Amino acid sequence: MNGDLTLAVQSAIDSLRGHFGQEPEVTPDGAGGAHVVIKEVAVGTTYDPAATWMGFHLNAAYPHSDVYPHYVGRVERSDQQAHGSAVQAVEWQGRPALQLSRRSNRWNPTTDNATLKAEKVRTWFSAL
Repeated sequence: MNGDLTLAVQSAIDSLRGHFGQEPEVTPDGAGGAHVVIKEVAVGTTYDPAATWMGFHLNAAYPHSDVYPHYVGRVERSDQQAHGSAVQAVEWQGRPALQLSRRSNRWNPTTDNATLKAEKVRTWFSAL
């Protein structure tokens, strides 16, 4: 894809493509990493709309660093309730977004990866 990305970041993007069944938007960060946007992920009927984009940064230290934080489009809760303290309205990469703060304090590069983390964050957010 891009020679400016580390092999681990490129591999993570390939895994995300396979898991989510779509070509992610990839913007190299100039240091071996990339800002990644998955164009459509289901977040469930708790939200309006029920699908939105998800983004995050894979830095050049990946997989030896957590993938954190994640961002989604500014969806609204269908029940009009607040999102909660782990969700903050921000701007990310020129997009209005919700920042989802789900740090992995015990990130292990042999078992954790960007695809697994994105799916865990999506599942957590969908269940709020």
